[in-house]
Amino acid sequence: MTKLSILAKSNDLRKPFGHLEVIVQALLSSGNKLVYNDAFHLDPDGWRCLLENPIDFGLLESKFEFPENIQLSRDHDSILDTNTWVEIRGGFKTRQAW
Repeated sequence: MTKLSILAKSNDLRKPFGHLEVIVQALLSSGNKLVYNDAFHLDPDGWRCLLENPIDFGLLESKFEFPENIQLSRDHDSILDTNTWVEIRGGFKTRQAW
């Protein structure tokens, strides 16, 4: 199976998270759920996508090739674009606080 290459940045300046939407869609298709209605929301620290369940890193690594600026962190249950600081975080259903 050929892996899909994730772009290093979004092609839409109004959506700096655009290149990460395919990652979120894969996680949602595998049963994860969004904490908020919109996948990405703007908070004081920047754009974030919060997921109820932990991120399935094995699924993502089997489907995608990631550029160097997209950092997968199992320790923090997060995916961070170090160019834009857009973040996907998992496991919020089981967390007591942010």
